[in-house]
Amino acid sequence: MTLTGNGMGIRVVSVSTLGCKSNQYDSSAIEDILKEEGRLDIVPFPGPADAYIINTCTVTGRTDSQSRQLIRKVRRINPDAIVIVTGCYAQVSPTEVSRIEGVDYVLGNPQKGEVLKYLRMGRQKSAKTVVGDCGEGAPLTLKARGSMGRTRANLKVQEGCNRSCSYCIIPMARGASKSVTLEGVEREIDTLVGAGFKEIVLTGIHLGAYGADLGIPSGITSVLELIEKRGYPCRFRLSSLDPDEVTDGLIDVLKSSRRVCNHLHLPLQSGDDTVIRRMKRPYTGALFGQKVLRLAEEVRDISIGVDVIAGFPGEGEREFENTFSLLRDLPVSYLHIFPFSKRRGTAAAGFYGHVVPAIINERCARLKELDSLKRERFFRGFIGRKAEVLVESSRDKATGNLKGRARNYLPVVFEGKDALKGTLAEVVLEGFTTERMSGIISAVQ
Repeated sequence: MTLTGNGMGIRVVSVSTLGCKSNQYDSSAIEDILKEEGRLDIVPFPGPADAYIINTCTVTGRTDSQSRQLIRKVRRINPDAIVIVTGCYAQVSPTEVSRIEGVDYVLGNPQKGEVLKYLRMGRQKSAKTVVGDCGEGAPLTLKARGSMGRTRANLKVQEGCNRSCSYCIIPMARGASKSVTLEGVEREIDTLVGAGFKEIVLTGIHLGAYGADLGIPSGITSVLELIEKRGYPCRFRLSSLDPDEVTDGLIDVLKSSRRVCNHLHLPLQSGDDTVIRRMKRPYTGALFGQKVLRLAEEVRDISIGVDVIAGFPGEGEREFENTFSLLRDLPVSYLHIFPFSKRRGTAAAGFYGHVVPAIINERCARLKELDSLKRERFFRGFIGRKAEVLVESSRDKATGNLKGRARNYLPVVFEGKDALKGTLAEVVLEGFTTERMSGIISAVQ
């Protein structure tokens, strides 16, 4: 079976994804929809292909720019291809996207599941825009069964966000928080386990809000307890949680679990309480510090990653130093550093005290130096030890060796044959660079 209608000549489709793990999940679901069509070939980006689906992000101005660059790139690769642009950039700025030369369709997040309909309609003389209310929650109806040779699967258990962080535009793109039922989560896990995945990443736009709309008081911890009860033959990872959502119950599961990975990523954003309040984040620097110290004390070998924004409006030298010193003194493993990005439509865009780019760049540079020190200190503690590494489907570009992640998210490279891809390998860790650890394989599970 092939596409009918104006798009009937399509044989090869390529899907490109920008942004978070929730977007990656949506793209996997889109790929699965395309596979169900029949004899469509789904190829890695950038193809070449007869049709391109670009699943965009709009969390920063940089990702908007990357989305535009991708659109222009695919049009250069194949001037006759059908180009569908969807995702958060398309949802929030559809008119802007429709004006980019070469776009055939602009589909909002709720329309992601309808890509086949628009592929069948073929090329357009001007962009056709279909953007529905993101409050409809349609992306939750997407089901990703795993695709394109990936070694781990993302499982979106929650969509949308009820918080109103002053710098963030994502609630406008994703709507209010909605959760998959525990029964639905269990069914999806069973499907992914049956497909042979060795790791499943539980993800959402605001994962810590899981279950609130369903009256589940223990939230995401209830999913972890389900996982432990079922005893699945794979490991599970949490994508990201706000600091105030790291509960006693969640810590108890992490410190005793055999299946949930000892790794958390916590969006701090700022360690200065004045800036945190201006960001409309519901915690303090002290609370963040308490959570990190308790996790490090109670969960063996845990890796804790942190998001931090440099140059938020009103962040002076004192406020930045408060953030820097907090991170310097805590046992975090790595930093994801973001220069503040002014987003049209957010409260922070109108704040006073915007920081000049040169100072933002200086602060980012200092945080990057701290990140390198944190990684080195964390890596050094694992020299001579063994790690269970999930071997990924692609090799390390710098060395040509196999690469993967340990249970606590340590990046590891080692020599080995392609047959090991997708397996869990036991690796003896011998050394490190600023980006990764290296080792020698000792066993395969």
